[in-house]
Amino acid sequence: MKSIFNFFFVAALLAPALGSHAQFVQDKAIRSGEPDDGRIQLMQIEVFDNSTRQGVPANILIKGLNPRITTELKNITDTTLEIKNYRLYTVSCVKPGYMYFAHKFWPDESKVHVEPVPLIPLAVGAKCDILDITFLGDETEIYHKSTPALNELLQWLDVNPNVKICIIGHVNGPDKKIGDNYYMKASEKRAEAVMDYLVDHGVAAERISARGAGNKEMIFPDPQTDWQTDANRRVEIEVTGL
Repeated sequence: MKSIFNFFFVAALLAPALGSHAQFVQDKAIRSGEPDDGRIQLMQIEVFDNSTRQGVPANILIKGLNPRITTELKNITDTTLEIKNYRLYTVSCVKPGYMYFAHKFWPDESKVHVEPVPLIPLAVGAKCDILDITFLGDETEIYHKSTPALNELLQWLDVNPNVKICIIGHVNGPDKKIGDNYYMKASEKRAEAVMDYLVDHGVAAERISARGAGNKEMIFPDPQTDWQTDANRRVEIEVTGL
């Protein structure tokens, strides 16, 4: 499964735009200092089984179309939306029989951004990142803006009631002076915080375990930007039983 930094594209024919006219917040323009020129792009979403490459109808959640709410597209395999190119988007999917999927991205600098949603059939050992779960600075307390992502994970566990998972915490730790033990304990506490949230919201404790990976699996070993630092602070799940 691709991470938020790995892209691949699926050849596709353009479908008519659906005309999504939600209000946009230009996060990208604010971060870059560039003015919003109001350019409209199309985003084509394609949902398919990653093993068969066949289309799979599924409910798709999109963060970024509207700054206040998550947009849900029900039972789609292929659709095209109007978007603006200055917005950061997250596309996610919860479907029975498949791994949770989420991808966070800036749209490509092209007229049509093709966004594949490759759904991976459930299997022991399958892994994926749970995006948008963040913590307060270097602490282990979950930031309140993580609630939508945590609720999607709850939904995924609900529609796949036999799944057991291990929650894996990762930290940003390029400073070798602090020591591996500190990073390991921090990542363990963050994984346990997510586990506690799920149990507190009704998931049976025997379905969940937690462990820390410390700073041993950073996506960016030498982060140069806040974006890369945030990407290293991630939460991952692994299927341990079905």
